[in-house]
Amino acid sequence: MVDACRNLRGEMNISPAQRIPLFAHGDNAFLREASAHIQALAKLSEVRVFEDDATLQTEGAGAPVAIVGGNHLLLKIEIDVAAERVRLSKEIERIAGEIGKCRGKLSNESFVAKAPPAVVAQETQRLTDFEQTLVKLQDQLQRLPA
Repeated sequence: MVDACRNLRGEMNISPAQRIPLFAHGDNAFLREASAHIQALAKLSEVRVFEDDATLQTEGAGAPVAIVGGNHLLLKIEIDVAAERVRLSKEIERIAGEIGKCRGKLSNESFVAKAPPAVVAQETQRLTDFEQTLVKLQDQLQRLPA
């Protein structure tokens, strides 16, 4: 659960030093019992447990949700939507450029024939990683409120 909070922070480029609230719903008895530990380990300002998913979604509108073992976890932060759109668009453009470079290398028969297999495998892995990152960034951009 703490790892999910850290992953959400990473996706949103939130410093671990910034204390933010966690909204949660799921196994509420466990969440209430573990909230102090989760708050301390994930460096959160608070942990709020909601009785139903609809209230969680209403209170945390627009925030990314992680589902961990049936628990819905949401980091509630206020963001400048316009600035976040610009940031995500720039990052999408950069990643798209990296994908183009990787595809260019891998489609070059001379590169594939002459490069050691480990280098070709590394470039293939880079392409896969960039493509996965691009999908995540595009998803984040789409989830931003209009």
